[in-house]
Amino acid sequence: MIKVLIADDQTLFRTMLETVLASDNEIEVIGTAANGMDAVQLALKYKPDIVLLDIQMPQKNGIEALGDIKEKLPKSKIIMLTTFENVESIIASANAGADGYLLKNMKPDILIMAIKCVYNGIVMIHKESYDIIFASKSGAHTKNEGRIEFGDISFDRTDIRIMAQVADGRTNKEIAQILNYSEGTIKNRISNILSITGLSDRTQISVFALKNNII
Repeated sequence: MIKVLIADDQTLFRTMLETVLASDNEIEVIGTAANGMDAVQLALKYKPDIVLLDIQMPQKNGIEALGDIKEKLPKSKIIMLTTFENVESIIASANAGADGYLLKNMKPDILIMAIKCVYNGIVMIHKESYDIIFASKSGAHTKNEGRIEFGDISFDRTDIRIMAQVADGRTNKEIAQILNYSEGTIKNRISNILSITGLSDRTQISVFALKNNII
């Protein structure tokens, strides 16, 4: 069960998030907060797997709360939520260690996908936000380099490399040796790719990756 803490100053939005997440039997909402100060206190109390943080909150904003939670609970994963694209907020969130950055107008199934991906170690970033972060760090790479876009979500470089190896017909053990990961990690990554894309087997991963010019 993935334990999730929700922090947002809008009561209606908090309630909507609770309703959406309650529809998935792998996710449990363990608490809600209406400001950044309460978010930090509840995180320390409940030690959630995932924290959904609104950027604009009273008493302590989301970025400040992000820094406090990451400092004291480095294993907790944090997804920032916002209604707008703001360059400074996006970069500040990335620098503070956010594990995801998503817009509030995303579809419910995309949010659930994102939570599961972040829980499994995949950084999830809305594609426009990704471009801003990537440009701030390098500026020299092409827009689509280093990510998979699926709906409003960007997958990380490791998934691309794994898809390429799967398309080459390699086993989990072979992929683990090539990419220097444990076999269990590769198995989990492939299972996650199947889950979030709705694919059923490795052959479909290969077709999906080739058809969408991912590899």
